[in-house]
Formats: sequence, structure tokens, C-alpha cells
Amino acid sequence: MRHYQRWWLFVVTLIISSVSLADNVVVRYDNPSDTGLQSIADKLKADLGIQDTIALMNEQFVFPEPLTIVFGGRDGPLYDPQRNNILMPYTFLNDVERRFIAVNDASTNNADANVTQAVMDVVIHTLFHELAHALIANHGLPIVGKEEDAADNLAAVLSIEYFENGAEIAISAAELFYLEGDDIEEFEDADFWDEHSLDLQRYYATLCHVYGSDEVQYAYLLEETGFSPERGDFCIAEYENIANNWLTLLAPYMTPDTINEPEKDIIGSIFIP
Repeated sequence: MRHYQRWWLFVVTLIISSVSLADNVVVRYDNPSDTGLQSIADKLKADLGIQDTIALMNEQFVFPEPLTIVFGGRDGPLYDPQRNNILMPYTFLNDVERRFIAVNDASTNNADANVTQAVMDVVIHTLFHELAHALIANHGLPIVGKEEDAADNLAAVLSIEYFENGAEIAISAAELFYLEGDDIEEFEDADFWDEHSLDLQRYYATLCHVYGSDEVQYAYLLEETGFSPERGDFCIAEYENIANNWLTLLAPYMTPDTINEPEKDIIGSIFIP
């Protein structure tokens, strides 16, 4: 685990007693509309990394009204500002699982566990992405540039800074972006004016931030992505910049007992099967 000594980092001790948390963040699991999705719902409920993520959101961030995370339903993943809900359908998890199964070597030991972990990594990253939209909407945060890119940036920062092996969460999300981008045979105009960056741009940007967070451990990403050494140096500066900017911007909207702990190491946890 990489340790940091930056003024804006906070001590995080995640103690999970149940999925029902305090009123700051409310979690609801809807019954699957299709019995074939029950296994996805069961994996989601049992995953300790997801519980850690919800606990972090609940304990660290302040909302004027409770933020509700709804697992199930048909819409999403998205943030609904009218209801202050994050919507995460089981069908999204099912689609992600199928994508990872299609490219996963079934002969590899623990292949099923690897796929399940990758899916839950994507869920964590997506929850943090939608959390960014919730924070922007609830607190009127100023965002210069595309909000979707800013949300991707926060998802990477929270994953990397608050979870042991959190960079792997971001890498799984990047792999999904790559697979989604690989589906496109021919670009249409809508691909370029969409509020999201292109999937391959999101893939490279996320891996850039992973490399920038620890250029020694993730040195292999330079070769994997084809980044030049100069681009790698820029990734280091870029990650430092977005991490400082986001957490400085969020400081007034985080719980007071956690923002007054300078020069501390993070105590984070992510459970890997």
C-alpha cells in the first residue's frame, strides 16, 4: 500500500456492521425484475468492497438532504438530481460481467473470482463517478470543463487515495472503457458531441492517472498505453493536480472530524477474494 503525506488526506477507518447506514446516505436494494439477475444482486449485497465504498460516502461527505443509492430498476447508471438518487441497475452489472467473461481466460485459476472482482471494481468506480455529480448538484460546485471528465477524475482519485490496491479499481474501469470503445465500428456525429469523452479517451485518461499516482509500481503502463516518457511525466503532474484540486474543492463539504487530520496516513481497506 502506498502511503501519502499530503495536508488534504484524512484518516479513514471503515467499520462495516450492516448495509443500512446512517441517514446521510441511504441504500436500497430493489428485487430483481428477472430471476436471472438474482445472482448479480446477491454478489453485490455480499461484496465487502461495495460496503466499504458506501461507508466512505456516508462518513466523509455531507449532503443537505440524504443521498439515496438505488440498486435495481431499469435506469442508469446515473445520478437523478430531482430525487437526489444514484441509480445502479442490476442489468448494468450483468452487462459488465458478460463483457469481462468474454475476454477472460476461463482456464486461468480463480477466473470466476477475477471477473467478479473486476465487476465490483467497476461498480465502485461508477458509484464514485455518480457521487461526483451528486456533490456538484447539491453544493453548486464550480466545474471548469466537461463535468463527465471531472466525475471520472474524482472516481479515480477516491479509488486510488482511499483504498488499498485502489488503482486496480481504476484499471478495471479503464478496461471496461476499452471494451466499450472496441464495440464501435464506425463513429457517428453523436459520439463526438456526447457529454462523455470517447470511451478510448476515458481509457487512456484513467490509466494516465493510475500511472501518475505511482510511476514506479505502474511503470508497465507506459509500454501498455504507448505513452511517451514526456506524457508519463505529464501524467504525474496531472494526477497530483486533479487530486489536490478535487479534495480542496470538497473540503468544505466533508465531515469536520475528518478534515482536521493533517499529515496522517490513510487507513483504507478493499477486500480481494
